[in-house]
Amino acid sequence: MNAYVTENNKYGAKTLFATWNKDAQKRDLKVTMVIETKDREPMVKGALENYTPPKDIQYSVDVQEYLKATPHIKTDGIVKEFADKILGKETNPLKKAELIHHWIVKNMERDNSVLGCGDGDVEKILTTGVLKGKCTDINSVFVALARAAGIPAREIFGIRLGAAEKMGKYSKGAFGSANEQGIANVSGGQHCRAEFYLAGFGWVPVDSADVAKMRLAEKKSVEDKDTQAVAKYLFGNWEANWVGFNHARDFDLYPQPELAPINNFGYPYAESRWRSVKFL
Repeated sequence: MNAYVTENNKYGAKTLFATWNKDAQKRDLKVTMVIETKDREPMVKGALENYTPPKDIQYSVDVQEYLKATPHIKTDGIVKEFADKILGKETNPLKKAELIHHWIVKNMERDNSVLGCGDGDVEKILTTGVLKGKCTDINSVFVALARAAGIPAREIFGIRLGAAEKMGKYSKGAFGSANEQGIANVSGGQHCRAEFYLAGFGWVPVDSADVAKMRLAEKKSVEDKDTQAVAKYLFGNWEANWVGFNHARDFDLYPQPELAPINNFGYPYAESRWRSVKFL
C-alpha cells in the first residue's frame, strides 16, 4: 500500500490518497485523528449587533474565490432573479444574508429520499420549483443566492460528532446523536454547513438546512416557536458537535481520478481498475 496526504487541488482541500496493489488480499486503512471543537457563536455573543459594512469593500484573493460561479453554484439567470426578488432594495450584506436564510427556512423542505446529502444543483432546484433536498441541496441554495447578491459564501463538508447539547432540546436526533457512552456513529454522520463573509468581520456560520431537518423530524410548522428559535440560532451560530473538512466544489482531486471534476468531497472517493466506485 502507498498512502500520503496532499492539498494539491484548487481549494487546498486536505485529502488522504491511498493505493493498493492489485494482488493485495486486504485493503484496510486505519486513520486516527485527534479533534478539538468549539462553538462558533458571533451572533449569540453580540459581535454583529451593530455591524455596518465598510464604504469601500475590497475582498482578498482567497475570499474572491467564493463569489465565483461553479457548475452546481450558478450565480446568474434564475439564481440572480431569485436573489433580487428576495432582497429587494436591501444593501447591508448581513441583512441580505439573513433575508436569504429566512426565505429558505420558509420555503424549503428536507427530503429524506434524496441520496447522500444531495448534489446541490441550485439552478435545477430553482428551475423545477422542487424546493426540497438534504443539507448540500439546501445550504447550496443559500451559497448561490448569497454569491448572486455579491456576498462571498461557501459550503463546508464535514461529519457530526455526537449529540447536540444546545439544539438537542428541540430535537434528539436532527442535529446529531450518540449512544449511551456518548459515542457517535460517524459512518452516517456526513453533514454540510455553510458560511458567508462580511467585510470588516470575517466568516459567519449559518445552517439553513438543519432547520428543515428539525422541522421534518419533529413535524413542526415554519411558524412553530421551536422552528423560529432554531432558525434564529442557526443564523450566525454553530454548535460544536461537528467537524468540517473542506469547502471545495466542482474541482479536481489529486492525483486526478477517472471522475473529474468531482462535485464535492463530502464522502470518500474510490476507484477499482480505473473505474469510480459509487461513494454515496
